[in-house]
Amino acid sequence: MDDVFARFSENRWDDFLDELDKIRVSVVDPAERQQVKATARRDAREAGTQPLLVRMAIADHYLNLLAIGVWAGDESWRTELRDLVVTLVPEDDESRDDALLSSVIAVVLAQLLQDARLRGGSEADVIARSAWEKAQEWAAYAEDRYVERLLHASTEAGARVVTASEVQEVVELATAAADDQHAETLAALEVEGLSAEVINGVWVVDGDFRNPVRAAARAITLTGYGCVLARNVRSSAVMLWHENTLAMADSKVPRWRVYPILAPVTPQSKFSGGEGLPFTRETHPLAPAPEVVRRLADAVGVNLSHLLAALR
Repeated sequence: MDDVFARFSENRWDDFLDELDKIRVSVVDPAERQQVKATARRDAREAGTQPLLVRMAIADHYLNLLAIGVWAGDESWRTELRDLVVTLVPEDDESRDDALLSSVIAVVLAQLLQDARLRGGSEADVIARSAWEKAQEWAAYAEDRYVERLLHASTEAGARVVTASEVQEVVELATAAADDQHAETLAALEVEGLSAEVINGVWVVDGDFRNPVRAAARAITLTGYGCVLARNVRSSAVMLWHENTLAMADSKVPRWRVYPILAPVTPQSKFSGGEGLPFTRETHPLAPAPEVVRRLADAVGVNLSHLLAALR
């Protein structure tokens, strides 16, 4: 472990932010960046064995290096910072200042969520999601007085910094998630311009989108296994998805169509072609619903008769 972090080993919480100010750097010679990154990676690998204040200081040091452009053009910092924020979740018997720790976690999560989405499928999205799942409940308790001291500023080329508003978004989402199990999904749908509510286990998406089938496919890709009803003023579409099988029906073509969904295919990618529906050999009358559709409805816990009524 780098000697620079030794000052954080004495469990002096009141001095933490002042000590951080002393070790922050404003520039790294481009010729030294590879060595600086190698040292930072080594410290990150060893962080889990260190006292909590040391782990927090190492996480801030990573943010510091991002802010001065050390990782310009290199996205490997995401996995390393993800692993670091996971180490910040304290053991029950660890001494801590909850508000300060939560503020550090919120800032790190905001950095990981920059250019990433919690419900997306890119590598950055997946990394951010895994960090969020491990640490988000702590982010809800961040305090502005600490967040302000933890933010970094930089004009260096390739710099990555988060703003107070980005951290506030993380805090608000973490707070909402603590109160509402659907908060994260609702936020992801909102980003996509989809207004939704959960009614009897069905994600009901209303809007002025042109194609309810595509809206349903996008929504169910974000929400995961379950049921989506997407509707506009002219028509509606229903999708049921569980494991490797998806069934859909829309009010314009009152038949169930069943599709295999095998990774890396998603419902969104399956229905992203032209205006027509993708081909399938498995089609069934809308009612009575076939056994495969009844099984899907049971698996995701929705009332099939209500869905049929919504399509008529």
